[in-house]
Amino acid sequence: MKKKIFEYYLFLLHFLIYFSCITNSPKICSYLIKYSLFRKKSFKQKTKNKRVSIILYRSIGDRDIEIVENLSNKIPELFFMSRSITKLIFYYFHRDDNKFFFNYANPGTKPHEYFAQKKGNKKKHEKFWTEVIYNLKKQFSNKTLNFITFNFSYYAENALYVGCKNNNVFVKLWFKECFRSESEINHLINSNKFTHFLKLFHRISVYNKTMKQTLMAIDSDVGKKTSVNGCPRILDFINNKRYNKKIKDILFLTFSKKRGIPKYKENKNYNWDLSFQKVIDILNELSENQKINIKIKTKKNTAQQLKKKKINKNIEVFYSGTSSKLINQADIIIAQNSAASIEALINGKHVIIPFFEKKTYKKFLFKFNNKIIFTSEKKIKENILNLIDRKVSFPLKNKDHENTIKYYYGDSKNIIKNYENFLNS
Repeated sequence: MKKKIFEYYLFLLHFLIYFSCITNSPKICSYLIKYSLFRKKSFKQKTKNKRVSIILYRSIGDRDIEIVENLSNKIPELFFMSRSITKLIFYYFHRDDNKFFFNYANPGTKPHEYFAQKKGNKKKHEKFWTEVIYNLKKQFSNKTLNFITFNFSYYAENALYVGCKNNNVFVKLWFKECFRSESEINHLINSNKFTHFLKLFHRISVYNKTMKQTLMAIDSDVGKKTSVNGCPRILDFINNKRYNKKIKDILFLTFSKKRGIPKYKENKNYNWDLSFQKVIDILNELSENQKINIKIKTKKNTAQQLKKKKINKNIEVFYSGTSSKLINQADIIIAQNSAASIEALINGKHVIIPFFEKKTYKKFLFKFNNKIIFTSEKKIKENILNLIDRKVSFPLKNKDHENTIKYYYGDSKNIIKNYENFLNS
């Protein structure tokens, strides 16, 4: 029942916002947006901070924010705003036909439509958002308002950024796309069509030095406003409490078939299907061993990929939820090209990176220490069987992987203070 009520609420909210565009009523739109703002239940109810940050909502960005909010009393009051609102307003202003009946909460906009937007429509779009932000700012008259987004390629948000700039409201980029292969970094520098958005951000936060250097390679002026603050999620996986355990639990964190491979035409036939299938074959075989407990955790973009595979009934599969609890429970973790693979190293676990493709694929692989990269089914099985039933003191020190951890997750020191400075700047 609650789900149905929420669906009706979303429909009505988005319909009214769309209607405010049709009637050119930015003031009404601003009230609707203010009404739609939401907070996490875990967030503090009151804050003495005179700033308000509206975060353009993205579900996979939640945990970073929760960590900083829970561990600090010095950050602004935080609200979330659905990104579907910016998409809906963009949908209206990039069209000439004023279509009325469609899925308002999911209008299905595409990046090419941003570049195809007519100049007149673009000016109207920016003017509308300028007036929306003006009225929204008045509603927070006793607070300093700013916005936070997680990526600079959200094309539907551009007019909002312009509206903020016209009202002296800061927009900050909490850049979360910092885990990339070397090829993806080169692609970001040379082929991203939205890098001009970087000029509209007042401050930029990145996890690691490599990403700051990458953004500076795109626009040298970015360096002055970019801070390397580390990834708050590292705090979920640092475990200073030692414990002894017999090794028996294996966790396979599924990986996307195209992760780390840039979307060039010449890369069309490149994928990680071979490594994915080999891991499934190995796990199906090992699952017959009663001393081994095997779990598989999927992501949204890998669930269908796994469902097409034949999985032994002895293997437990998790299609929903986060991987953090499973990582903390596991002894051996098989993963590749994901934040979770780095988190497993932080957590002090035995990590196996499968790599069965040709050597030419190495440029698409994250920067893992060669000691944990396995190119042979036989060696993976031998490695696992040699570890099974051994009593080990966790967390492993993993000194060989400190460079990998720091390369992606940055420095764990002063993370909360770093984000206090970023959010209050």
